[in-house]
Amino acid sequence: MKTAPLFMILLAALTVNVGSAQSVLQQKVTFRYSNERLGTILHDISDEYAVNFAYSSHFIPVDDKVSINVRNENLSVALDEIFAPSGVVYANIGGQIVLKMGNQPKKQEQLSQINTLPKSVKQTSPVHPPNEHEGWLMEQMKRDRESTLTMLETQPINEISGGTQAAKIEQYQLTPVQIQDDEIERMAQVSILPFIGTNMLQSAEVTNKLSLNVLWGVNGGVEGVEVGGFFNHIKNDVNGVQVAGFGNTVGGNTVGTQVSGLFNVTKGSVQGVQASGIFNVSGKTDAVQAAGLFNVTTADFAGVQASGLFNVSKGKADGVQVSSLFNVAHGKTKAQFSSFFNVAHDVEIAQISSLLNVGKNVKGLQIGLINVADSTSGVPIGLLNIIKNGYNRVEFSAGDALYANFALKLGARSFYNIFHFGARWDDITITKMTPDSKEPIEESGTLMSWGLGYGFGTTIGFGPRTLMNIEAVTIHVNELEEWTEELNLLNQLRLLIDIRTGKHTSLFAGPVGSIMVSKLRRSDYNTEGSMIAPYTFYNKTSPTSGSNVQMWVGFNAGVRF
Repeated sequence: MKTAPLFMILLAALTVNVGSAQSVLQQKVTFRYSNERLGTILHDISDEYAVNFAYSSHFIPVDDKVSINVRNENLSVALDEIFAPSGVVYANIGGQIVLKMGNQPKKQEQLSQINTLPKSVKQTSPVHPPNEHEGWLMEQMKRDRESTLTMLETQPINEISGGTQAAKIEQYQLTPVQIQDDEIERMAQVSILPFIGTNMLQSAEVTNKLSLNVLWGVNGGVEGVEVGGFFNHIKNDVNGVQVAGFGNTVGGNTVGTQVSGLFNVTKGSVQGVQASGIFNVSGKTDAVQAAGLFNVTTADFAGVQASGLFNVSKGKADGVQVSSLFNVAHGKTKAQFSSFFNVAHDVEIAQISSLLNVGKNVKGLQIGLINVADSTSGVPIGLLNIIKNGYNRVEFSAGDALYANFALKLGARSFYNIFHFGARWDDITITKMTPDSKEPIEESGTLMSWGLGYGFGTTIGFGPRTLMNIEAVTIHVNELEEWTEELNLLNQLRLLIDIRTGKHTSLFAGPVGSIMVSKLRRSDYNTEGSMIAPYTFYNKTSPTSGSNVQMWVGFNAGVRF
């Protein structure tokens, strides 16, 4: 019959297990710790003396501090001293030291010594995982990666009988202990496709120091170098260098360098370098990102982002963004450079683009066709500067060239734009020859001249209520007609003293230096050049260009709101 051999096998296995249970607790240990974490001590004992502890960190106080000094003592004596303050109790089942919390801190009564082999066993055999995290235990863990050790309350439910002694034991429900993904490390692996390589089905659980994926590889982690012909996929972390012909993907964090022909994607944080032909995507990033098309970080960014199209940081970008189209930072940025537009929350150094810059609080320089900010302590330089809490003024003034003037000034005290409209009325007598008359006929009337201009200015503060404006304005003057097509530019440099008279009003006045450049020639007025100058200290016409230049010093005064 086949039952007898089977019984002998079970009997031999039980003998080995009982012997193992005795020897694990009786082995001599020597160690010393001062105010060290319980979890660290258990980890060290496991590594040094090949002891397997089974417990859940959710129930065992692994962060408790323990001080102990034992020398050449049985492991059981050392464990009694270690667990005495915390109330942890233990039992040796199948070669594993199973831990649980007792009802109160006390010394655990260990299993009774069994000197004679029982004639019959009426109990459920526990699971005996191997010492290494491989083989059968690994297959069980793959089915349930989130399982943890659970224990039932102590209850004497099984009795070992049939010998000269009997012992009551505690029943434990054992499920596989969760192993962290980075617990299995190997020197190297080679694969052709996912799970077709030296690590086989364990590929996603193993961290390799050297990883070579001929086509496409999937691994647990990298602590060194990984090279892939097409794709590399890491489930956990990369610490080192990752190179792929097409792309790299990392489920955890990357510390080091990622280089690929198409893309790099890291779900966690990145420290180091990401370089790709098309795009890089990462979480929190402290690195240099260089891509042919775009870079995207889903959290804070520090370092440099350089791309052919655009860069986006969904957190603060405490670095530099450079692209050919646009840059976007949802938080603070140091500097942004692009061809079209830049958008950020706070700007420390500069935003430079050919079209548009948008910031909230700008401390540095903004250079673009249009600059927009809530407030600025820097210098916005553009055709239009819109600063919500900046130097925004409406003014009405009188001058010697254009008698009535309206101006809109937008920007910051350091630099603002001026949009100007001015007009004047002149009583003119015109001498004309008509076909019917033989003598010249004089006609008199009031004719209007008007001008549109643009300029920029800055302020110098002299006190809480006094400042000086330094402004340069160019005005195209349509002289004595609806629109003058010839060159007729009035260029002015103004030095104006502004005195605040109310919360939102001020008065200003000051000298104005004017240069009129004109190509007007009117035979009916018998004039060469412009007629709006009240006087000139310089008046000359170039014989080559035909341009008339007039210079004089006048005044300007008005009120601002």
